[in-house]
Amino acid sequence: MKVLLHAFISLRWIAVWRRNARVWRRLAGPALLGNIGEPLLYLLALGYGLGSFVGEVEGMDYITFLASGFVCASVMNTASFEGVYSAYTRMAVQDTWTAML
Repeated sequence: MKVLLHAFISLRWIAVWRRNARVWRRLAGPALLGNIGEPLLYLLALGYGLGSFVGEVEGMDYITFLASGFVCASVMNTASFEGVYSAYTRMAVQDTWTAML
């Protein structure tokens, strides 16, 4: 049974995984900088800039009120962007999916 199962499992995925790992290592620094820098920029601009006009929201500072929303928005934006953009790039730009077929 084990010999039969091994015949159906292809190991070609290892080359694709290795390539994706190399690309991720090369692009990890700029990606992390953007994923952390953009929410911090918005938090500073809206929290301190607009926060001076707003004051308190339900008993807490405006910047504290915004921080939880920016963390959630950043996580959702990063997750959706990574999934959609990488799939689009591999399908339309690099033709990786076509090559695997």
